[in-house]
Amino acid sequence: MRFWRHCYLPLDIHPIDHSRGYPLTILMHKTIAITAGVAAVLICGAQTASASSHVQSPPDGGGTGTVSVSHQYLVACDSKANNRGIRIEYTLDDTTGNEYRLGDGDGADGGCGTRNVGPRFVLSFRVCSSVTGGGDDKCHAWEWIDGR
Repeated sequence: MRFWRHCYLPLDIHPIDHSRGYPLTILMHKTIAITAGVAAVLICGAQTASASSHVQSPPDGGGTGTVSVSHQYLVACDSKANNRGIRIEYTLDDTTGNEYRLGDGDGADGGCGTRNVGPRFVLSFRVCSSVTGGGDDKCHAWEWIDGR
């Protein structure tokens, strides 16, 4: 990989540092290339982190609730046959201030509960479990979703 030999910077130094035997311009170009590469990884990593779905499990486990990257699609999946159901409670960017719910209607039997709330967006959500038939709610803390 010799791409740095094609990069030219105006430098007022002698091209070779005879005490070390390395051309200084090559060392400078390597340093610039490494710094640029690290910066690119950090920037791309930050963008990837902000563009991901939001996933929670209730405190007692047994399933997951997911809000998609678009913040318009929800999935509630019960993954454990433990006589507890999984649901997502969420708010939208509408003016009602209502809390909505989506549950996994078939328990741990395979499918998941899904909902598309578009053109609205999910603003906050939490995932809860409760005993089948109601009661003994165990909920994760509310998560507020920034941006769209």
